[in-house]
Amino acid sequence: MIILEVGCASGQAHIIFMKVSLLGAGDVSKISRHTSMSEPELNTLIEDIAGLLVEKQVDIVIIPNRGIPLEIAKKYKEKSGKKILGVIPTQDKDYGLAHIEEFLPIVDEKLDVDSWYDADGKVAAFGDICLTIGMSPGVIRALTALKFHYKYKNSQTKLIIFRNTLSKELHKEIEEEIPTTYIESINELKELI
Repeated sequence: MIILEVGCASGQAHIIFMKVSLLGAGDVSKISRHTSMSEPELNTLIEDIAGLLVEKQVDIVIIPNRGIPLEIAKKYKEKSGKKILGVIPTQDKDYGLAHIEEFLPIVDEKLDVDSWYDADGKVAAFGDICLTIGMSPGVIRALTALKFHYKYKNSQTKLIIFRNTLSKELHKEIEEEIPTTYIESINELKELI
């Protein structure tokens, strides 16, 4: 989705590009340990996702921390991707930023939030699409926060999950409140972005 806005306050037209939030396992080995996807297949998927996001000229949104989103962001940057937005609680007093400092240079623009709780609660909803590869407690936390963005903030974020990177689909109780599209290939993703 590339939208051209005409007649802006500045009198100039400008383009708003789609944003894709990336969620995924922090421990990349979980995917090969808990699914039938091998490590080489996962590496190919990461490469293909990054290439598609660059091709589609989307901005990506991540929490700059170890794991799948960071690995995709690295490949995205190598392929001259447009912009990496980092959800970062710069003033968080409980956990601080020391554990992510080494990953901050990959970010082109910071989306400042109040705390790590805010970061987890908002990262998925910052994108027009929330793309999920792998599962972890942090991913579940970010995904389930979408319910409240849908209910109270009229969010239109579309949740897309690579089914083959999970040990099983989300519980039906969650899917009932968070519309979910499962895919298994980069070709399916191409049709949705």
